[in-house]
Amino acid sequence: MLTVEISVVIPCFNVSSYIEECLQSAINQTLLPVEIICVDDHSTDNTREVIEDFMKRYPQLITLQSNKFKKGAPGSRNTGLVLCKGNYVQFLDADDILFPEKLSHQASMILANECKTDILVGSFSKKYLDGTERIYLNETIDPWIALIDNKMGVTSANIFKKSKLDELGGWELDMKSSQEYDLMFRMMKKNAVVQFDQVLLNYNRERETGSITKTNPREKWKRYIDLRILIYKHLESTAQLTTKREQTFANNLFNAARSLYKYDAAASLFYYKQFLKGRRLPQNEQPINSAYILIYNLFGFKVAQEISLFINGVRSKET
Repeated sequence: MLTVEISVVIPCFNVSSYIEECLQSAINQTLLPVEIICVDDHSTDNTREVIEDFMKRYPQLITLQSNKFKKGAPGSRNTGLVLCKGNYVQFLDADDILFPEKLSHQASMILANECKTDILVGSFSKKYLDGTERIYLNETIDPWIALIDNKMGVTSANIFKKSKLDELGGWELDMKSSQEYDLMFRMMKKNAVVQFDQVLLNYNRERETGSITKTNPREKWKRYIDLRILIYKHLESTAQLTTKREQTFANNLFNAARSLYKYDAAASLFYYKQFLKGRRLPQNEQPINSAYILIYNLFGFKVAQEISLFINGVRSKET
């Protein structure tokens, strides 16, 4: 008989302000996880004390592990992954929240697919520090296009088959950003079965500190682009590069190169010349407007970027 048993793994580092709500959301699931594994990565606040208080109340459900050496979020997830008893894993970042039906709804989807699903891609909302919220609802599309176009959910929205993760050795330790997309890329190269869930069942919270996007956006955008190039080259080398996938790559890389330009103009121009020069410019896509297109067509990428930044009162960084 097919069953879906889900282990929840929560990497923790100085998250005392968030972990209580996060843990409570995992405990309140209508389908209770088989276990909740918290992995402390040498927190210096009272994160451990908060978790230990929950362990007293739920001793059969919650465990606390500690890394011998500081590993970061990917390493902490791998620490928990080794201990998982379930056949599916819900990685839950400590500042994120699951809705009560999250695990039951997605488990039913996996069962309906006869447990062939390796990656279940969930919808989610993002709550920002200024109080605004943005909702990201999935479409059932070509998974490779979704991967290139950043439409494969986020860590806490998704569920992964444990055996497929074990096959890969889990998360890549050196990835400081784009971690889940690197993981899913490696899974998809191994023919992972992808399933999309359109129901909104969790939300992510923006944190004031600890975000790679805020602390080093230059490296974040370079990793983002480098990963898309690896995906492109894989599809090309395996004769899977359709016209639609290639156009999605060009559109996505163009917008990413534009974002990088503010932080590293030289790197942005390198990516553009290597992969985008001579391609058709994306049309009717944010943040591209008609004025930008006109300048781009007349004077090229660099001039269009410099004028765009000048209008917005930003100066590019030549690195």
